[in-house]
Amino acid sequence: MSQQKVQFRNRKLKIGKLLIPLILVVVLASVGTAFAVAYVVLQWTTSATVVANPKVCFVNWTDGSKANTFNYAVNIFPSITTIDENITYGVWDWDTASHTAYFRWSSLTTSTNIASLNVTIYNSTATIYTHEWTSVPSFPTAWESFTTAANTKYTIYLKITATSGATGSSTFAFELKVENP
Repeated sequence: MSQQKVQFRNRKLKIGKLLIPLILVVVLASVGTAFAVAYVVLQWTTSATVVANPKVCFVNWTDGSKANTFNYAVNIFPSITTIDENITYGVWDWDTASHTAYFRWSSLTTSTNIASLNVTIYNSTATIYTHEWTSVPSFPTAWESFTTAANTKYTIYLKITATSGATGSSTFAFELKVENP
């Protein structure tokens, strides 16, 4: 070892009555020192092109037009089941290929009005989705998948059973998740 290293090692620092080796002071001082960290910034860009409707969307039965949203209203009665076998809109796969879509019941106001609910999506040849909630679920419910056939329209069936103490109104929200064209 060089003479310089030995001298550094043997040096001592006097603090009050204590004689502490200098090397120990340097090590203890470095423990409290923060180390610098280098960061990098990563980036991506997204281009969003406006398209009128995805390849699976809603169809207005009145005029045959495509829609991405719609509102539907129905009267319900205490302790009675209300069935609408073909609400005002359906589901339409207007593409030349079949697609996987997903459905869920996402919210409900005044849940004390609803005893059970059934949603079915079907046509004359197939039922592609059906779910019956026999008690009001917590929200949101899980996405459930189904497959649409190419260039096919489907009817939406809705069955609502109201509780015996139902009053006022309830608002349901459903979501249909489809492939981005």
